[in-house]
Amino acid sequence: MSAVTQVSHTPTAATSERNGDALLSALAEVERASPDGSLVLRVVRDAAGAIADFECVFINAVGEQVTRRFTGPLLGRRMLDVFKTERARPHFAMYRQVVETGQPCVLEVMLPEDGGMWLRITLTRFQDGVLARFQDISPSKRSELERDTLLVQELTGRLEAEALARERAGELNAAREKLVQSERLSVAGQLAAGVGHEINNPLAFVTGNLHVALEQLSVAARELGPAVAERLKDTVHALEDARRGAERIRTIVKDLRTLARADETRLGPVDVHAALEFSVSLAMPHLRHRARVDRRYGVVPPVRANEAKLGQVFLNLLVNAAQAIPEGDVTHHRVTLVTRREGERVVVEVRDTGVGMTPEVLARIFEPFFTTKAQGEGTGLGLSICLGIIHSMEGELAVESEPGRGSTFRVVLPVSESLESLAVPTPARTMADVQARKRVLVIDDEPGIGSVMRRILGRVHEVVVVQSGREALAVLEKDDGFDRVFCDLMMADLTGMDLYARLVETRSECLSRFVYMTGGGFTDRARDFLKQVSAPRIDKPFEAEVIRALVAQAPPRRAT
Repeated sequence: MSAVTQVSHTPTAATSERNGDALLSALAEVERASPDGSLVLRVVRDAAGAIADFECVFINAVGEQVTRRFTGPLLGRRMLDVFKTERARPHFAMYRQVVETGQPCVLEVMLPEDGGMWLRITLTRFQDGVLARFQDISPSKRSELERDTLLVQELTGRLEAEALARERAGELNAAREKLVQSERLSVAGQLAAGVGHEINNPLAFVTGNLHVALEQLSVAARELGPAVAERLKDTVHALEDARRGAERIRTIVKDLRTLARADETRLGPVDVHAALEFSVSLAMPHLRHRARVDRRYGVVPPVRANEAKLGQVFLNLLVNAAQAIPEGDVTHHRVTLVTRREGERVVVEVRDTGVGMTPEVLARIFEPFFTTKAQGEGTGLGLSICLGIIHSMEGELAVESEPGRGSTFRVVLPVSESLESLAVPTPARTMADVQARKRVLVIDDEPGIGSVMRRILGRVHEVVVVQSGREALAVLEKDDGFDRVFCDLMMADLTGMDLYARLVETRSECLSRFVYMTGGGFTDRARDFLKQVSAPRIDKPFEAEVIRALVAQAPPRRAT
């Protein structure tokens, strides 16, 4: 019995390649009908057998159509030759991982990398290589990006809204605190008004008796001769100081009433040097034993202010400066008064070499009722009232200070000459001016204004009164032959500014005869208007002589 030997045949490399080609051909038949793009990448190994690259050995029509737009023909090319950027390296590692582990992988890429088509690529191992199927997911990706953008915008908007809400809440808390302070000031003001009424009664006969005493002493000095006049000189000076002190009390009482209501004291040109010197004379009892007063006055024009109120501010600042300096060392301490002009503003500085203030005190120095003095020595209202007075004059009050280096209070006020176009002088009138009959138009929605203007002017001039801007426009469209037009700046239906704009186009010649009246209620638009229009302005309440002078000096009308 003969033995049978079985021989196992090992496929040759050529046989394996033929089998692989057959499998690739079969895959190609399937993938050609696929709606997705697909390609096969075969491994390229180095001499050590490690994966060095991938070569494209198959790509279907859809894949060719997609990739040709970004890479050109792909068949027969190697992956690292086609995709050379650093962003392609992680993708290469994923391809290698699929071959080595046999685990499929899904990734998303954008071609080209700076924006274009989004592809979702599914990688599976195929023989000694990778089968890559890819889909165009650009529409869904763009929708996702738009959604993410909207979400980010919504989140940002919500964060901004929350920040704004916190800011508004802070402002509300600050406003609430100011309201509490305002209520306290109102109560203090009402109390001051009542006490002031009781003070003013005796103060009236005190000041009256002082005035009589001064008059009688003056007469006695003239009648009894120079010797008696010299003996009475100190008495006269003492009475003069007492009268000024009484006037100061009256002004302070009046200022305290501003805590309850706004004061409407008329402003005018004030010499700041005269106001400073008056305040220094009153503050000297506090300054004499503490510091020397140095004056560094510049050349400055008058400011637009109230003389008594400005003197009160300077006096308060000087007394505070004195109280910040210890007694008994006059030679080493100074209170320096500095004045200078900066454009259309005048700056007045009160500097001292006192103890100075900490940042915490400096931050609260203008708060009502805040004081660093011992209980019973101060109310904490002085600087708060000063700040209100300076603001009422359209000025600024600021302070700089450091502990041990003294303080500087800075008052900034507008020069009066910057308002020359708005100020109305009271020129001398001749009899011819008074008797010349002229036509006057008064435009004001307050009936009482028209009535008082008729009483002031009606005996000499023809006065026409209208109570609205629209009515005035209708009158001027028919008859613009008025020598002077007094027009309220702020009216309900058509403001003086609106009326001006209408007349610029149709009756511009009559605008040179306009005088604007205001009760002090300015808007930003009104302020800008008065700066741009070179027309006189009068404040209510006005003086009859000012009205008559404006009519008397009205510019001549153009001959018709």
